[in-house]
Formats: sequence, C-alpha cells, structure tokens
Amino acid sequence: MPSPGSPADAPPVPAPADGLAGANLRAVYQKGLLAWLKTPEEATGEAGLEGMLRALKARCAILPPEKTDKTAIFVAASALFGAIRDKRLLPLPAYRRLAARVEQAFKKDAPDTALLAALEAPLRQLVAPVADSAGAIAPPRNPLAATLEATHAILPWVARPRDPRFSMSQRALWDNAVEALGLAWSDCRAAPDKADWPRLRHALFKLLDGALALAHAAPLRLAEALAAATDTLETTPPTARLLTTLEAALELLREKDFLEHEALVSRVEQLVARLARHDEGPRSRPLDALFAREAKEEIGQMRHAQSAVPPDRAALAQSARHLRQLAEPLDLAPLAWAAFRFAQIVPTLDPLWLDRAPGYDILQGWIDCVERWIQAIDAGRASATSTPPVELAHWQARLQAGDRAPGNAAAFLDAESDCLPLAAGD
Repeated sequence: MPSPGSPADAPPVPAPADGLAGANLRAVYQKGLLAWLKTPEEATGEAGLEGMLRALKARCAILPPEKTDKTAIFVAASALFGAIRDKRLLPLPAYRRLAARVEQAFKKDAPDTALLAALEAPLRQLVAPVADSAGAIAPPRNPLAATLEATHAILPWVARPRDPRFSMSQRALWDNAVEALGLAWSDCRAAPDKADWPRLRHALFKLLDGALALAHAAPLRLAEALAAATDTLETTPPTARLLTTLEAALELLREKDFLEHEALVSRVEQLVARLARHDEGPRSRPLDALFAREAKEEIGQMRHAQSAVPPDRAALAQSARHLRQLAEPLDLAPLAWAAFRFAQIVPTLDPLWLDRAPGYDILQGWIDCVERWIQAIDAGRASATSTPPVELAHWQARLQAGDRAPGNAAAFLDAESDCLPLAAGD
C-alpha cells in the first residue's frame, strides 16, 4: 500500500535497467524466433523476424560501451536478418541455426567466439553496410544497378523480331519432307543391315521439291548434296564417315529455326563440303600401317578357317566382317564393300564345293587378292578412292556363282552384275 501522504498514482521505482531490459528483450527475441522457425515464408514468420530485429537493435542500444564483443555480435545479427527480411538473402536452415545461437548470447557474459565470424560470413557477399549511431543497418546499394540499366536499355534492340525468310506456304513442302526424312532415317539407323534406303531416297526427292519452293540457294544446295551422297546407298553400304555426316545433316534439318538461322549459309557450306568430301585431308600413314597390321591378322584367320575340312564358313564370314569394321573408319570404301559382300556370300555356299576345286581355288584367289590390296595400302600405293583390283571383281563374281558350272556364261554374268563396282566410293 502507498505510504501516507504520498499520491496513489505515483510511478513505481524502476528496476535495474540492464537485467530487466535484457530479460524482456530476450523474451521478445524468443517469440520472434519461434514464429520464424514455424512459418518462415508466411506473414507470421515475417512478423516474428521483425520482432527479432527490434530486439537486436534494442539490445545494441542498452549495452554499455565496454561490451564491444557482444555489441558486434548483435550488430552483425541485425544486419544478417535484415538482409533476409529485404529478400537479399535466402532464409537458409543455417541462418535459422545462427538465430538460435544469438538467442543464447543474450544471457551469456562470455559470448561464443565463433559466432561473430559465422554471422559475418554470409554478409561478405553483400555491399558493406553503413551502420548508424543506434546500430541500424542501412540498405546496401545494388552492385548490379548499372549493368541492369544498360541491359534494360539495349533489350528493345536485341528483342526486335526479324522478318522471316520464308512464308508458311513456302515451308509446307519442306517441313513435311524433313519430317518424313527423319522417320526414314530413324528406321534405317535402327536396323542398318535391313535399312530401307529407297524410302530415304524418296524422302530426299521430296526435300528437293521443298527446296525449289523455297527459292533459296542454300537449302537447294544442301538437298542436292544429300541426294548425291546417297545415290549409291541402294547398292553400296554406307561408310562410317558418310553415316556420321548424314546424321549431322539430318540433326540440323530437324531444328525448328534451321531455315531462319542467321548462319544458314555457312552451315550449309560446311555440310556440303563434308558430303562432297572436299574437306578430306591427306591420309595418315601411321593409321594406314596400323590398319594393315590388323587386317593381315584377319587374313591369317581366314586362311586358317579355309584350311579346315570342310572350310569353316562362319569363321570366314566373321573375319570378313571384322575386316569391314577396320576399313570403314579409314574411308576404305571399296575394301569395306568387298568384305561386306564376301560375308554375305560365303555362308550360303555349299561346304563340299568350297572343299574341292574349283570352289577352293576361287576362295583362295579372293583371299590372295585382298591380301595384295592390303599390302598396297600399307606401302602407300592405294587409298580410299583408288580403283580396286579388277581381279577382285572376277573372284567375287565366281564366288557369287557358287557351285554352278564355270561354263555357264549366263550364271557368271548374273553374278558379275552384282559384284564389286570397279570404282566405288561412299
């Protein structure tokens, strides 16, 4: 009760400022921390973050000057959470753990020595703030402001649309042909041994019609180069080099902006050069020597399979396939084609016919001829485009004739019409 003679509404005697204010501020901080931890992205969490900031700034104001370590901790904490409030830092879980450590610093006389460094670490990526006398942190200057202004100024020029080269009516035939070409190519690549090359060629003819409708030199030149490169696909298997070039060309054709691309002409020039083999450089002698060494091993395997009784047709065909795989990467198209046809023909022949004359002699002649050709490549006297030996076409034709009588001229001519062409390329 009030003492006699004293007014009833006299203010009470204040408690010690440091202890009471510290306890109250810690309670405010704890409430704000719990609200932020529960709903950091919602309105309640944002209000809790504001309460935390008010408690931190008030704490900085009541601390005596000699407690510089604690003041620095609360100033850094205020700057960190202010940056989170201003959306300049993401509210990472690590920052919420720091907030809990700050709450412990309210009641400790000896603060955690690592806490100040942990609070300042995320602030180093921001522009150094300027603190006022009360410990408040001024909003930093945006370091990208000048760049953003310049970008905003040039965007209208960069985004200005360019008039299309071709109308929708002009592109109708071209787009349909490209779609059909892509489907045909996918089927051919899925089953190379049973590829439907006539379907691909038909799609290329449609592409030529579409290029004529565009009335532009670059698409027309590319369509003509594709047609020329695939001219012999129905009779001659493609080399690895041609398959890679066709894959690159069709990949570009399927791009939506191929016809409208600024580099259309230069792209077409590069593809045409690759399709026409104009970019072929001199042959590598080390690669040719390595090919000859491995090819001679396959020839040795073929001679070993021939010496079996009866000759091992499966082993002969397997060695021929290996020989083709060795020849294709080096663009030795004629040799690859000869090995391919040999691997197709031999498994269909009568083993008894191969075990005696004339089948044995024909098989021996084919192997000897290919071995001499490999030796010529090793010596630098043959290349990818050189004409294969005429003798090889003779042995291939007789091998194709099989066990039919050599005197049967009609059979011999029929076989010779399906043999290796004298000048083959990819």
